[in-house]
Amino acid sequence: MTTSCPSCAWPAAEPAYPVSVHGRVSYVRCVCGLWLVLDAGRVVATAGGPGSAKVPSP
Repeated sequence: MTTSCPSCAWPAAEPAYPVSVHGRVSYVRCVCGLWLVLDAGRVVATAGGPGSAKVPSP
C-alpha cells in the first residue's frame, strides 16, 4: 500500500481538502483533484480522476 497519491505522488498525509473521517478510514481530495480513500493513513482506493476537480469555464 502507498502513502502518496497514485496520480501525482503528493503525500496523502497532506491532502488539499480533508473531507470526512470515520474511525481509521478517511476520505480526502488530493491537490491534483483525485479523491483518495485512506485506511490508517494508507491509500487503499481512489475515485474520479485528476481532471475531476476542474471547473469548466462559462
